Amino acid sequence: MNRKELLQKAGMAVAVSGILSTLSAEDHDHSTAMPTAGKSKYAKAMMAAIHCQLSAEVCLSHCITELGKGDKAMAACAASTREVISLCDSFVKLASQNSSFTKKLANLCVEVCEACAKECDKHANHHAVCKECRDSCLACAKELKKV
Repeated sequence: MNRKELLQKAGMAVAVSGILSTLSAEDHDHSTAMPTAGKSKYAKAMMAAIHCQLSAEVCLSHCITELGKGDKAMAACAASTREVISLCDSFVKLASQNSSFTKKLANLCVEVCEACAKECDKHANHHAVCKECRDSCLACAKELKKV
């Protein structure tokens, strides 16, 4: 990654972080935000997973920036956010299809989200993006436990 790409990612992270701070997976009705999800029995869980995935993307970009500055403490956080991104994306895809594997994946996603929240909690007092990721992971895990 060159300097220009790094600055673009950092700028995007700041912009998305602002957007995320106005959103919460629990504060409003998600069923109207995505018309196709409104018909799914997994609508709330899918919206929580989407919010979690987006928060993790922003956190990952932040971690990469910090790693670039030499802060090796962010390596585990970066790894956990990558796992969340993958699992939340997979959950949304399966849930939107009403797959018979949705519940199994939801359980794994809960485990991964809780692990990421634990990792992000180490940095939450110093990095607002990590706090947002932690909170999104916890909200996602809470919602996915209902699946």
